[in-house]
Amino acid sequence: MNPRAVIYCSKHGSTKQIAKMIADKYNLPLINIMHINGYSFQEVPVIFCGWIKKGKIQGLVKAENLFSCIEIVAVGSMPSNESSRLKLKYENNIDKQIFTYVQSKPYIEPTLKEKIWISLFEPSLQKRIIRKEIKIEHEYTI
Repeated sequence: MNPRAVIYCSKHGSTKQIAKMIADKYNLPLINIMHINGYSFQEVPVIFCGWIKKGKIQGLVKAENLFSCIEIVAVGSMPSNESSRLKLKYENNIDKQIFTYVQSKPYIEPTLKEKIWISLFEPSLQKRIIRKEIKIEHEYTI
């Protein structure tokens, strides 16, 4: 079965970039899953790209309810190895589809100079860094 579209769910844009590359390669339309409501296209085969949050591929459940996902691409910051791939397949109940994991840029710890700048000019970002250190996850971009 050949895919008819690339469906994606992205938060910061990394997943959208990867989905766009796939769509361009196969000359397929690129559709954000947030723009799809109410209709089920179970007979339509698609490639789904989603980002990872706490081990779950965001948008995958909605995509599987609406389409026939023949290939799933997950984008996250954890190391790209067979162990991570198998863990994601298990946690997201992926069994028969083709599954690929793509590692995006990992979390980069700010340098001392950046931390000083943040503490002086953007104290709200400093609070987010402190929260991350005490294991409360908040997603942000610097």
